[in-house]
Amino acid sequence: MQQVQNKNPEWYVIQVISGTEENVKQSLFQRRESFGLEDYILDVFVPTHDVVSVRAGGTKVKRKKNILPGYILVQMRVTNESWYIVRNTPNVTGFLGAGNVPVPVSGAELEQLKGKVEQNTETFDTKYKVGDMAEIIKGPFEGNEGPITEINTKKGSLKVNINLLGRDTPVELEFSQITIKK
Repeated sequence: MQQVQNKNPEWYVIQVISGTEENVKQSLFQRRESFGLEDYILDVFVPTHDVVSVRAGGTKVKRKKNILPGYILVQMRVTNESWYIVRNTPNVTGFLGAGNVPVPVSGAELEQLKGKVEQNTETFDTKYKVGDMAEIIKGPFEGNEGPITEINTKKGSLKVNINLLGRDTPVELEFSQITIKK
């Protein structure tokens, strides 16, 4: 018979080896079923958001990026067995908490984290830096070049100063419209 230490399910933060968050999530679901703990390990949450990278030639690639690398959240009722199963899942290094007692995440902290996940729905990952010399490869200003003066990772755009009619003129472009001049 399982001794229930906490009758109500709560969210707990688990430390995992960075880069294995999705694998641990899948392992926890499999172990939950194997050991008949569906009533004790209820859900697993890996906080991520979408990141868009622009590759050579302007190809956009979307991928998930962890907001908290090395951590996942598990909703569970803590018993000796459920705690042992989660703690001994491959790539889990332990619970976040004091000593051997897992400490649940407060409702406010959980809502703040979920809000951050919803807020950060998509950002652009870029290798561009302010001051880099950009050559415009697409669009109406194709063939012009100039320094990058501003980068907006939320919109996937940047500003480049080009010489237009004898004056430095800032133009807003998408990441896919430029390449870095070497």
